[in-house]
Amino acid sequence: MIARLWGTVLESGPESVIIRAGSVGYRVLLSPYSLALLSASQGPVSLRTFLLWSEHQESPLLVGFVDAAEEELFHEIRRIGGLGATKAIRMISLAPQEIWQFIAAGDVARLKKLKGVGETTARKLVSELRDRLPATLLLFVPPRAMTSPAGDPAGEAFRKPAGIADSVLDTLTRQFGHSPAEAEKMIRRALSRNPAVKSVEELFDEVYRHGVD
Repeated sequence: MIARLWGTVLESGPESVIIRAGSVGYRVLLSPYSLALLSASQGPVSLRTFLLWSEHQESPLLVGFVDAAEEELFHEIRRIGGLGATKAIRMISLAPQEIWQFIAAGDVARLKKLKGVGETTARKLVSELRDRLPATLLLFVPPRAMTSPAGDPAGEAFRKPAGIADSVLDTLTRQFGHSPAEAEKMIRRALSRNPAVKSVEELFDEVYRHGVD
């Protein structure tokens, strides 16, 4: 299983790149979002990867992601009936955080602007994924957007620092020994009790205020 690739981009295409890692060139299927980021970078690149096997393909397909957030969104989308891996990777034409915001807000109009997404698929994304918003992204979603399809995605919650929940999650798993699932659950509970936290310290205090069960 190829989980990570480090190397340099030899060739770029409309949907994939060839990355030289050592003496081997790997063709990697990328989302429009990742392709845009890689085209703007110079020097060595690092990608998370997923090896996709399918009876409809002549050979395995290596899918790449620039970060964990993109990989998580990809897997969530591909599990939805009728979509699959190829459609999922093509849909990610914006930052994962933005796509999750649209899903949480039930913003079908903005979701339809993603590549290959029409009315039916947009509504399916909302219905299937709205209750599975990652804990690391809860800080960016106003409470009204998570309860009302017509919620306005603009607001103070979207302007909070991007790394707060990520930093807490990383520390809970690396330094305090919690599993990723347990740490995410703790953060979800803390944010549900106090969605107004504005710093890493405040979120840590809220996580441990009621103890760990």
